[in-house]
Amino acid sequence: MRTLMVLPPAPATVLVMAKPGSGDLVSPDEQRLAVNRESAARLAQLSLRQVDYWAKSALIVPTVDEHLGPGRRVRLYGFVDLLAMMVAATLKERGISLQHIRAVVDHLQRRGYQQPLTEVRWATIGNRIYFQHDDGGWEGDLSPDQTVLSEVLNLDVLRARISTATERPGGTAGQIEKRRGVRAGKAVVAGTRVPVDTVRRYLAAGRTVEEIIESFPVLTATDVDAVRAETVA
Repeated sequence: MRTLMVLPPAPATVLVMAKPGSGDLVSPDEQRLAVNRESAARLAQLSLRQVDYWAKSALIVPTVDEHLGPGRRVRLYGFVDLLAMMVAATLKERGISLQHIRAVVDHLQRRGYQQPLTEVRWATIGNRIYFQHDDGGWEGDLSPDQTVLSEVLNLDVLRARISTATERPGGTAGQIEKRRGVRAGKAVVAGTRVPVDTVRRYLAAGRTVEEIIESFPVLTATDVDAVRAETVA
């Protein structure tokens, strides 16, 4: 790939994601977000088979991936994971092959990007893909006198989809419920899909409240205390 000329500024509605480590564009609520693979697949409009393949091939891996015992595995995707998955899914929907996406991601990782899919601005023309670095320079297959005029990927739209689909109802902290169609009717922490039994196992294993919340960012200390109280009762 060859570096292109600096292009005119993109429309103001296009969001340029900062590096996730900088924290200046990822809100506290987004940092706490975590969803299971089924929800991730639904948000990205992918099949479970695709989500699992992308994880296995290390294209998009979940933040939490723990084996709790025979047949018990917890996989949770955080906000940045979801955004990366949706960017890749959108690029694929626009006709970019998965092989091409992976080649570009590998190229950007060699250049020092930790999360390439969410750290650069993406654009497509037909089945060609281009990306803009922090310094404003574009890279891709255009000749030097051409510019990217269409199909800049608007990450604002994607992150809004994530927020709307994963928002936890207010007033549910510290409550336990059973909902039809959720975890086969087993008790979960209210407003989430986190099974009460899973939190119990973490507590029984000696995990602290902080460690449990780190594994399940959607939970609060009040939620963990509620599970502990119910277990004692």
